[in-house]
Amino acid sequence: MDKRAFAVSLVALAAFAGAVTSVWLGWVPAANIAKVVLAGALGLWIAGELERVGWVVIVAAVSAAVDVASVAVGPTRIILERGPMVVGWFTIAVTWMGYPYSEAYTGLGTSDMLFYALYLGAARRFGLRAGWSAVAMVASFLCTVALATYWTALPALPLLSAAFLAVNADLVVRRRGAAAPPA
Repeated sequence: MDKRAFAVSLVALAAFAGAVTSVWLGWVPAANIAKVVLAGALGLWIAGELERVGWVVIVAAVSAAVDVASVAVGPTRIILERGPMVVGWFTIAVTWMGYPYSEAYTGLGTSDMLFYALYLGAARRFGLRAGWSAVAMVASFLCTVALATYWTALPALPLLSAAFLAVNADLVVRRRGAAAPPA
C-alpha cells in the first residue's frame, strides 16, 4: 500500500469512528461531517484505483442502475421503511430552513457523496473537467432534491452520473482507451 492510500485509509477509519459515535450520541451535524469525510476518502481512494477512463463510464452506468433498483425495491427501500432510527445511520441530514433535524430534513445518501468524490477524483486523475463536474453534480443533487418533494425518495446517482458524463463526454470518448497517468 502506498503512502497516499495509507493516509486515505486512516482518514476513512477515523471518519467512520466519528460517524458511528456521533450518530449514536445524536450529534447530527458532527455525524454529517464525519460521513462526508468518510465518503470523500473512500471515493477518492476508489478513483485512485481506476486504471482507465472508460472504467468511469462503466461505474456510472452500473451505479445508476443499482441505485434505481435499491430505491425502488431493494435495500434503500427497506431502510426507508424502517424509519428515522435506521435512516440516520446511512444518510447526511440536510435540514430545511427554520426546522430542526427531527422535523424536516432531506436525507442525502452517504453513498451519493462517495460517488460525488469518486467522480471528482476520476476527473482529476484523467484530466477531465473537475470544476465543471463539481458544478454539474451539485446541480444534479439540487434537481433530485427538488423532484423528491413529490415522492418519498428518489435515487440521486442517475442524475449525478449523467451530470458527470455530460460535462466530460467529449474527453471521455477521446481518452476512452487511455491508461491513467502514474500517481
